[in-house]
Amino acid sequence: MKENNIKVFINKTHNGNLSFEDNKFIFNYLKNSKDIVSLTMPLRSSSWINQKIHPIFEMNMPEGSLKEVIKNHFAKLQKMNDINFLRLIGPYMLGRVKFNKIIDSNEKLELYDILKSNKENLFEELMQRFAIRSGISGVQPKLLLSAHNKTTMKFEHFIVKSFEKNYPNLALNEYFCMCAIKNAGLQTPDFYLSNDNSMFIMKRFDVKDDGSYLGFEDMCVLTARQTEQKYDGSYEEVTRVIKDVIAPQNRRRSLKIFFKAIVMNHLLQNGDGHLKNYGILYENDYTDSYLAPIYDVITTTVYIKNDIPALKLGDGKLWFKDKTYKTFAKQSCALSDKDYNEILQECIDAVIKTKFEISKFKSNDKDIAKFLDELKICWREEI
Repeated sequence: MKENNIKVFINKTHNGNLSFEDNKFIFNYLKNSKDIVSLTMPLRSSSWINQKIHPIFEMNMPEGSLKEVIKNHFAKLQKMNDINFLRLIGPYMLGRVKFNKIIDSNEKLELYDILKSNKENLFEELMQRFAIRSGISGVQPKLLLSAHNKTTMKFEHFIVKSFEKNYPNLALNEYFCMCAIKNAGLQTPDFYLSNDNSMFIMKRFDVKDDGSYLGFEDMCVLTARQTEQKYDGSYEEVTRVIKDVIAPQNRRRSLKIFFKAIVMNHLLQNGDGHLKNYGILYENDYTDSYLAPIYDVITTTVYIKNDIPALKLGDGKLWFKDKTYKTFAKQSCALSDKDYNEILQECIDAVIKTKFEISKFKSNDKDIAKFLDELKICWREEI
């Protein structure tokens, strides 16, 4: 294809073509296409035209340190614009939508070896080895890789995260926050902490047993926003998307799950629950769609003392009051007072239980012990 054109695949099937012409991004489905690339872009013969790259195609483009690694490595060879980024990392991109060509990697790792490794710079080694294969968004350093899981005896797909000096012990932070989310009865992907506490590892939730992918779209895509706008919008807007896009049979449960996740964000003081941290999964389209498991939860106030929530609720961004949550629960999530009180108590109980688990966590590192004490202090036990 021409330099400014690139093939778009759904799983392993060529589904359409993306081009950049006259400062516009243009996507066209092939005549025989049967699968949508996005819930926001149904099948049609006319082009889908955007001034910026379509949100579904930008969704998993690298950000932060990973983007810089790729850019620095390849900038001498070609201009690293959006199309060339997709051309480069598109074959390895997270999820069902891939670009340029399909590549099957036969390189196998053992999950056990990653978790138990004593190598001081293992993440940096993995970064150099797998950076080009990591089509995944986010500022935190992270990688996509596949590894054999001795517990399940399966070859599974994982996201591996490390942390930067500005955010010490981020892997521990996310691990215990996700423990709290799980203790609250919310669905999470399988997750692990490396023995040296330096890496948080999460199993992919969009990969099916046969190796094909479920459709996944985050709330940036579903609200027609670019990644740079992930802090725009409101939690009320997310509930409207849930009502519009999620299948009727899954809607009430999804609203209840989302509300509980918002309450947990409050108690855990997670100021980074932005539009890219909530998403929808589907097999075919909106007729079988449902809310994705909860992921990417950390306590931000342990690093940024006066941090605030990522999105608006009611009139602004602040750690909201009980009255605001009750109104949101009733008006936006269609929950009863009984639902509200039960969810709040379940969340508080989860925080208390996880604080106890943190207290039992053994570490000879004084800095880690101090950090975990600070983490517990940040967590709240009431709205």
